[in-house]
Amino acid sequence: MTSTRFFRLFLAVVLAASLAGCSYLAKAILAPQKDVSKFYLLTPTADTAAPATASTQSTNGNFTIGLGPIKLPPYLDRPEVVTRMAPNRLELSKEDRWGESIQNGFTRAIERDLAAQAGAAVIVFPWYSTVHIDMQVQIDVYRFETDAQGTATLSAKWTIMDSTGRNILYTVESNLTQPSKPGDNTEAAAALSRTIGDLSGQIANMLQQLRAHQGTHPA
Repeated sequence: MTSTRFFRLFLAVVLAASLAGCSYLAKAILAPQKDVSKFYLLTPTADTAAPATASTQSTNGNFTIGLGPIKLPPYLDRPEVVTRMAPNRLELSKEDRWGESIQNGFTRAIERDLAAQAGAAVIVFPWYSTVHIDMQVQIDVYRFETDAQGTATLSAKWTIMDSTGRNILYTVESNLTQPSKPGDNTEAAAALSRTIGDLSGQIANMLQQLRAHQGTHPA
């Protein structure tokens, strides 16, 4: 075999091996990848409340609360779970997702918690003008996430208004925290849910005080 023929054979072998390697690499890259995403939900604390407590609260009489508008910061308007790693830095999880929008989850959780803790009917904004509302609760959320240490934080300004929605009866800012296990978003979702329950408890307590102060059911 001449050196030229040997060189051509060598090139053919190298080219075949390269093509085989590229084909294997292409298959590995283009093959369906396993979805490792995990999905989380906010859970109303009312779902785990003692039945006796709910029964006691339901004896407060007929009362209708208009809940909303509820505003959350735009940085939460995404499916990824957000962690505050530093005062000026947020981290988005590559695998952990919310099973629904934070707006919907937050609203659903506080609606159920507030109904249970205030012993009242809750109607979520917007509602028809013909619907009777005794008092309206507006919530403006500033922070709602866990940090690197696992601490869940809910900071929000909430305002209680009269039945017309034009007169402010009470307004305050709440800063609530709950512990969770660092790096565990299952625990984080539960801790964030507890902060919603704490906020609804504060709102329910003030609603009851305002109702007592009014003395009679608004016409």
